[in-house]
Amino acid sequence: MIAFIKKLKIQMVPKGSFIENVLILMTGTTIAQAIMIAISPIFTRIYTPYEFGTYALYMAIVSIVSVMATGKYELAVMLPENEEGAVNVSALCILVSSTVSSVMLLAIWIFNEPITKSLGNSELSVLLYFIPLIVLMTGIYSTFNYWSNRKRQYKRLAISKIFQSISNAGISIGMGFAGFGASGLILGVIGSQIVATGVLGWQVLKEYKSKIKFVMKEKITLEANRYIDFPKYSIPSDFINVVSNQMPIFLLSVYFNDTIVGFYSLTQRVLAIPIGFIAVSILDVFKQRASNDYMLYGNCKDIYIKTFKSLVFFTIIPFILFFFTAPYMFAFIFGTNWRIAGEYAQILSVMYALKFISSPLSYMYYIAEKQQEDFLLHIYIGVSTFLALILGNYIFGTIKASLILFSANYSIVYLVGILRSYKFSKGI
Repeated sequence: MIAFIKKLKIQMVPKGSFIENVLILMTGTTIAQAIMIAISPIFTRIYTPYEFGTYALYMAIVSIVSVMATGKYELAVMLPENEEGAVNVSALCILVSSTVSSVMLLAIWIFNEPITKSLGNSELSVLLYFIPLIVLMTGIYSTFNYWSNRKRQYKRLAISKIFQSISNAGISIGMGFAGFGASGLILGVIGSQIVATGVLGWQVLKEYKSKIKFVMKEKITLEANRYIDFPKYSIPSDFINVVSNQMPIFLLSVYFNDTIVGFYSLTQRVLAIPIGFIAVSILDVFKQRASNDYMLYGNCKDIYIKTFKSLVFFTIIPFILFFFTAPYMFAFIFGTNWRIAGEYAQILSVMYALKFISSPLSYMYYIAEKQQEDFLLHIYIGVSTFLALILGNYIFGTIKASLILFSANYSIVYLVGILRSYKFSKGI
C-alpha cells in the first residue's frame, strides 16, 4: 500500500514541479502553523488582552526597524545570473545586517529612557536591548531564506519553520505559567528567531563554505551598486508599508488602551495564519520560478496566472465562512472574553482575503525592478491609512468605524497591486 501511494504521488506530482515545491513548503508550514494554532487557546488563557497589547506594541516597533535589516539587498539574491554574484550579494546582506544592528544597539543604549517614556510602558525598557539581536537574526535568516530559494532547497526552509514554531510555543507557554506577563510572549519570539536562524544557517553554511572564495570586497561593492535601487526605493517603500500596517497598533494605544490593542493583536494573529500557512509557501516557490522565467523569456505570465488561480482557490470558501462565523469562533476557541476580537476580524476579513492573494504576486515589483512605482504606491498607502484611522475616530468616534475605513482603503490598494503585478508579469 505504501509503495502504491508513493508511486501514485510521483505520477500525480512531477518531481521538482511547482506543485511539489509548494507542497514541500506547505507541509513544513502546516506543521509550524498547526503548532501555533493549537497553542493559541492556551495563550489566550494564560495571557490577558492587556499583555497581548504590550506584546503587539513591542512587535510593531520590531517590524518597523527590521525593514532596514539587510538594506533590502536580500531581494536581489535571486537575481544574479551566476553563483558568484549571488554569493557576494548574500555576503553584502550579512554585512549590512551586522552594521545596522550594531548602530541600533548604540542608539538604544543612548536613548533608552526617552524611548521608554514615549511608549508609556516601563516594562519595555530592558526588552528594547533585544531589538538589535532580533534585527540581526532576521537579516541573516532572510538572507539564507532567499539563498535556499535560489538553490531550490525548500526542505530546509520547512524544517526551520517547524523548529521556530516549536521553540516559540515552548518558551512562551513556559514563561506564561512562570508569570512573566507580556515579556513571556516577547522572549518567545526572540528565542524562536534565534533557533530558526541557527537551524537554517547550519544547513546553508555547509554548502556555502565552498563558495566563500568568491567573496571579495570589490565584488561586494560592485553588487551593492548594481542593485542600489533596492535600498534606494524598497527601504522607504517597505518602511511606509510596515508603518501603515502597524499604524492601528500605535493609534489604538493612543486613542484607546492596551486592552483594545490586545483584541486587535489577536485579530491580526489569526487572520495572518492563512497568509503564513499557504501564501508564504506559494511565494517562496513563485519568486524562484518567476525570477527564472523572467530572466530567460522576458516574462513570467504563465506562472503568474497559475499562482493567481491557486491563491483564489484557497481563498473564496474559507474567507466567506470566516466572515459569517468569526465572532462565534473567537468566543468558542479563545474564550468569551475574546469575542470582540472576532468582531474586528469580521470587519477585516475582506481586506485579508485580498492580501492573501496579493502578497505573493506583489513580488513582481521586485522581479520587474519597479521599485520606484512600488515606493509611490506605499506613500499613498501611508497617507491614506493614517487619514482613514483618524477620520474614523474623529468623525464616528468608534474603533469599528476606523477599522472599516482602514479595511476598505487597503482592499483597494491590494486590487490595484494585483492588476499592476499582472501587467509586469507580461514583460510590459
